[in-house]
Amino acid sequence: MMVMDSCSAILLAKATLLETAAAEYEIAITAQVEEEVLEGKKDKRADALLVERLVKESKLKVIDIDKKLSQKIADDFNMGKGEASIIAAAIKDKCIAATDNRQGRKAAVVNNIPLVGSPEIAVSLCKEKMITKEKATAALNVLKEEGWFDQYIIEKAMEDVK
Repeated sequence: MMVMDSCSAILLAKATLLETAAAEYEIAITAQVEEEVLEGKKDKRADALLVERLVKESKLKVIDIDKKLSQKIADDFNMGKGEASIIAAAIKDKCIAATDNRQGRKAAVVNNIPLVGSPEIAVSLCKEKMITKEKATAALNVLKEEGWFDQYIIEKAMEDVK
C-alpha cells in the first residue's frame, strides 16, 4: 500500500495520472489529507472533485492514523498535519509514503520509510505500460510547471520514460 499526501494527490490529478495510479496501486489517504484536498471544492477545483469521486468509488481508501504520533512528527519536522499524517500512517502500516513535500521526504528518510514522489509514479506507470511514453512526458511537463521540483528530478524522469 502507498499512503499519499495532498500535494502528490493534487499534482497527480492535474497531470491526469491520479485515477490511473489508483487503478494500478493500492493508494490510501488520511482523513487530514482528504480534508485538505477537498477544501478545493469551494473553488470547484477538478483535483478536489476527482479525489472526492475516487474516495466515493473506493478507489482511494481513507485510513485512520495515530494522532499522537502524527502531532509529534508535525512538531519534529515542522510539517502540516496532512504531510505528518501520512508519515504516521506509513510508520503504523509499514507502507510506502508518496510525497513531494521536502519536509515529508526528510521525515520519511529519517524514519526509514520507503518513499516515492509524483515523478517516480509517472515513470512507473509508463514502465508498467499503464500509460504511453507520450502521456508520461506530458504528465511530467505538468509536474514541472505545477510542482516545486528541482529541474534534475524532472530531467531524470524524462530520460527514464524514453
